Amino acid sequence: MRVLLFSDDQLGPSMAGSALRAWELANALAGAGHEVRLAAAPGSSKPHDSPVELIEAPRWSWADAVVAPPWSLHLPAFTGSHLLVIDGATPLLAELEAMPSTPTVRRRRRTAAARLPVVAARAHAVLATGAAQHDLWRTVLHHRPEVPILEVPFGIQEHDPPEESADVIGVPRDWSVVLWWGGVWPWLDLDTLLAARARLGRVPVSIVVPTATRPGGALAQFTANDLNRMAARYALSAPEVVPLEFWAPYNERHLILNRAAVMAFLHQPSPEAELSFRTRAMDALWSATPMLLSAGGEVARLAGALGWGEVVKPGNPKAVSDALQLLLNPDEQVRRRTAIRSHRDNWRWSRVAEPLVKALPTLKTVPRGSLAPALLRAAMILMKFGRTGRRG
Repeated sequence: MRVLLFSDDQLGPSMAGSALRAWELANALAGAGHEVRLAAAPGSSKPHDSPVELIEAPRWSWADAVVAPPWSLHLPAFTGSHLLVIDGATPLLAELEAMPSTPTVRRRRRTAAARLPVVAARAHAVLATGAAQHDLWRTVLHHRPEVPILEVPFGIQEHDPPEESADVIGVPRDWSVVLWWGGVWPWLDLDTLLAARARLGRVPVSIVVPTATRPGGALAQFTANDLNRMAARYALSAPEVVPLEFWAPYNERHLILNRAAVMAFLHQPSPEAELSFRTRAMDALWSATPMLLSAGGEVARLAGALGWGEVVKPGNPKAVSDALQLLLNPDEQVRRRTAIRSHRDNWRWSRVAEPLVKALPTLKTVPRGSLAPALLRAAMILMKFGRTGRRG
């Protein structure tokens, strides 16, 4: 089968989460014998050798099946004879609701909401990362119960990372690293981690936070100056809080991951937290690094149940500082890393992509809904947003 995938993000030596997902799903499908093309943002390149063909402009008539986030698709994706598999992994509307209401955010919210009726009418299947997303998409598809919702979470690479590590500039070699991995977005909670570090006092523990520009750019940017100002509110300075001022290349990120004693993934209570699959935590799974997570969301539930780390109430600095002290204990380090390693093989990309690989040949039997009423509903959503500037 000829399969076309999409990524709005840039692919290359350095990548963010949505680009990683598109690339790894494309390779899993190619490994299953499909002919695969991946249409990615301008300036993209292959992260490594692969049978996947990287393209800029898609030819819809070429594809037997299209796999893409709903937010990436335009009208031709909904009108051809190809199968349409919606990757619902990113809860974009929930993310946009958590952002400051700028004209750009309002425009993106409007266009994202308007796509949903068309997606609901034309999809042959939807990919979800867990129970909360499954329930959301079943609600969106309430009038089409025949559409399968396939659980395809984020995965990890087929091979374990090399054991080598690198020093982090600004962190003494004998200090432990608590790594905040990924961007600092409005729905996340770096403040509570810094408040918890202040509670620890004079101990050799560095909070390391990436401050480099996200590959391909982003709506938000958190700089080293932003981090220093935030740290100063808690009377913290280097090496207690240290910026990581480069985006680690995909094939070299293990050098930073292996330096970490704990990886922290904290968020504020929100719809985004419940709907998300905290993809940055998959690098902690890959590197067998103990995790510290806020309660809420699929990954926190997994980590708590399987012993991958500590799960704490959101916004509680004391609970976070207590959890850090526990996780930094040498015996706990061994116990948590052993638990993580025992589960890694279940999360290889070849394994998590199996529901999609198995379902593709069967989806021709799923009838499509009518496009015209869906376009009318989309137009009404756009008009409503145009009047109010927000979702009513």
